[in-house]
Amino acid sequence: MTKSQAATVKRPRRIFTVNYAGRFFTRLLRSRRFWLILLVSIGLAWRLGRYFLNFPIWGDEAAVGLNILDRSYVGLLRPLSYDQACPVGFLWLSKWMIVHFGTSSFVVRFVPLVAALASILLMYPIARKFAGPWVALLATGLLACSLSPARFSNDFKPYSIDLLVALGYTGLGLRALRRPRDWIPPLLLILFTPLALVFSYPAVFVAGAVSLALAARWWKIRSTARTTLWVLYNVILLGCFGVLFFKVAGGQLHATRQQGIVRAWGTAFPPLDWQLGWWLIRSQFGNMMSYPMGGEWGVSLLISPLCWLGAWRLWRRGRGAELVLLVAPFLATLAASFLRAYPYGRDARVEQHLVPAIMLLASLGLFSGVVYLLRAVANHRRAIQTAVAGACTAMAIFAIIAAMINVYHPWISRGWEQTRQIVREVFSGADQQTQIVFMAKSGAMPVNVLWYLRRQRHSWLAALPAAKRSLAEPGASLWVIDFSHRTRKHFSGNIQRQLAARKVAMNLVAYHRQSIYLGGVSPLIYAQVLHFENQTEAR
Repeated sequence: MTKSQAATVKRPRRIFTVNYAGRFFTRLLRSRRFWLILLVSIGLAWRLGRYFLNFPIWGDEAAVGLNILDRSYVGLLRPLSYDQACPVGFLWLSKWMIVHFGTSSFVVRFVPLVAALASILLMYPIARKFAGPWVALLATGLLACSLSPARFSNDFKPYSIDLLVALGYTGLGLRALRRPRDWIPPLLLILFTPLALVFSYPAVFVAGAVSLALAARWWKIRSTARTTLWVLYNVILLGCFGVLFFKVAGGQLHATRQQGIVRAWGTAFPPLDWQLGWWLIRSQFGNMMSYPMGGEWGVSLLISPLCWLGAWRLWRRGRGAELVLLVAPFLATLAASFLRAYPYGRDARVEQHLVPAIMLLASLGLFSGVVYLLRAVANHRRAIQTAVAGACTAMAIFAIIAAMINVYHPWISRGWEQTRQIVREVFSGADQQTQIVFMAKSGAMPVNVLWYLRRQRHSWLAALPAAKRSLAEPGASLWVIDFSHRTRKHFSGNIQRQLAARKVAMNLVAYHRQSIYLGGVSPLIYAQVLHFENQTEAR
């Protein structure tokens, strides 16, 4: 073949073959960076989506909001109404937000949202220092794709702040343990403690765990500087806790006990009898440990053993101080439950300060178990990467499905949405000729309705107006809304007879009745909505 003939021969072009695409896709799925970006993006988008879906305000949120609306900054230091206990830092910050930006749901839920987003972003660097990048990936994904942290990220309550503060303590504590001769982490802990305790009640459990872990590590160093920092940290911790307890938290605790909070949280406190053993088992396998999904006996059957495996792994590696840092918050919370001072095990919302420890221990246990099972495989590194990718895929799918469910019905309980719709229907077209009456028998008025009523500019009454002049005018409108725990027979006829006694000729143009269930142990509420109009023509 001559040179001219060889030049005319076309070389085969490289094309994007199926095998090349498959190898690229396999590499992508085994990439730690890909899964980290994907899971963090899903977690952030899920929380932002719930925020902009504007879920209806539910009972505890409304109760906290009413306390903030009705009181001054100094008044918020006194025991709260509506069976509420809340750290003063959260109350004051929320008060400032409401005074300057209004009472919109987007305003009052902004601070919890920011705390939830910050928690996701902080988890990976903290977990990486704890046990390496793959464990950090699992811990970050588990936090980002878990139902409870996402659910409480948009609550007008300090639950997401509890998580963020506990994560801050855990990160600073791990850094201090890893660098025992560095004075910056202990100093940051000292500066962080007053702010943390002001914004989170259960932060004291994690702060105490940090103190025990530092003592376990530093006693071998026998350094005067380290001892001085440790003593100063404990003095600040005990001093701040004492001031807050005797000035704020103690009064709230006493008030909630008198209001029956111990009975309401009955199963969250240990029984002091032969049932204690069963209660401990239920607590460790209950909603507190159910991640990523919730439920009493759901995936907690897997997460709890993984946490135990992670704790055993720390012990075998001689990392006892870190084990104390992660396990002691559980024991401190359990001890507080024996004192009837703080619930344990029943509800994940009040156990958000345990989430960092759960994420780290469960992720370490899962990764250790995967490594142990696959270490005999020839190419065990790729097998481990594939197993981690499978776990990340499952978490991502769960979070996406949960987010789609939130879009389908954006409410926690249908009853809270029903009550919001009633208030919207009544006030949407209200004008100067509209009279609105909200009646409630035996305190059956849902607390979120009181919150919505406080936000309305249009006035409303608790009983039918005594003067008939406003109702006798042509075109006048009257709304009567009644809430009761039992159905009130002939309610519409009774209202019409009262109007007739006032010699007011109004026609009933709309009437509907709803049964409203607000969730939990709340009793069923019956709502009746009547709309009257004066259809006489003006002369």
